[in-house]
Amino acid sequence: MKIFTYILTLLAIFSISYGFSQEQQQIDTLLNVRNHKINFSLIKGKGTPILFESGAGNDGSVWKPILKQIHEITGATLITYDRAGFGKSTVDTLNTNLSNHNVIAGVLDLETGLKQLGYDKEIMLVSHSYGGYFNYLYASRHPDKVKAIVAIDIVHNYHEDGYAEKLVRKMKKQISEWKSSRIGMYYLLSTLVESKNIISKTKIPKNIPVFDIEMGSDFGSTKEDSERWHNCHRKFIESNPNVEGIRAANTRHYVWRDNPSLVINIISKYYAKYTDSKNTIDIYNKALDYTIKASNSTRKNAYNESEINFWGYDMLEKGSTQKALRIFELNTTLYPESFNTYDSYGEALMKIGKKEKALEMYLKSVELNPNNKNGLEKIKQLTNE
Repeated sequence: MKIFTYILTLLAIFSISYGFSQEQQQIDTLLNVRNHKINFSLIKGKGTPILFESGAGNDGSVWKPILKQIHEITGATLITYDRAGFGKSTVDTLNTNLSNHNVIAGVLDLETGLKQLGYDKEIMLVSHSYGGYFNYLYASRHPDKVKAIVAIDIVHNYHEDGYAEKLVRKMKKQISEWKSSRIGMYYLLSTLVESKNIISKTKIPKNIPVFDIEMGSDFGSTKEDSERWHNCHRKFIESNPNVEGIRAANTRHYVWRDNPSLVINIISKYYAKYTDSKNTIDIYNKALDYTIKASNSTRKNAYNESEINFWGYDMLEKGSTQKALRIFELNTTLYPESFNTYDSYGEALMKIGKKEKALEMYLKSVELNPNNKNGLEKIKQLTNE
């Protein structure tokens, strides 16, 4: 699939409260896994579960700001966890072989824990940054179980071509100090080169649909770092037909902190589209309601014009005409100066035979853009009927 190069509007979305009672709805379970303990947190639901994989230096709590809304929209079981040495999870310190603490070891921990919890069958994956390594490996090991992946500004091949080796040499002293103070980071960086080499030979199976969300801001401390980061995302999308992507303008590495509604919407739509959910239309409707509520609460545009338009046509294709009309009408409200929003709304109205209202939309579209050939043709067609 081709990349959707949407230049998204940054939301002042923090005014919306995403807080919820973790004690009441989230269940923490510390499991004995391969001679140490791994902490899993569950928000129980139905259907295919969604697993969230955090980035380097983070534990599962990093996902808290968006879990409530995703659960309310999808109804799915949401799974977060702390990898060995992070959060509440421990490390098998008796095992001194560094290779037993690399990305493969992390995936073995995950597989063991999911099996104990009873979630080792179909699953959807969401990852961030270094967590993408674990999605790559898990998907390659379970191509028939992984239904879809949403990758949020993940590493891809950023660490290749000697970059990881250079980074580890540069941080050698700090890595050594972390052995006694930050054991999780110690093992992560001590095995980074080895893990990178493993992932460089690992591919996400072509049968698994992937949505790649790339931050819009610069990455790293230099122009070279930033170009390297954005190029690895571009190449990943261009070289994999099962991947589509979006670059979210004005967002930083933790994209969901700057634009939570974008991430929530993409995860929800991928869940509805690619899992065996029996409530596809219901999920779309809840996502739409959330979009409208987010827009009204912040008095900002939750999505740009193109994203909303794409959503409207998606609903039309699924036969949910009334919801499509609602989406196109929302777009004219949010973008009253865009001729295309009225043109699309007019097209949807024509499909259900509301010709008078459709003509009104096309006239408005042509008023804003006298060169709109499609609008002119539709006006001629409607006035001659």
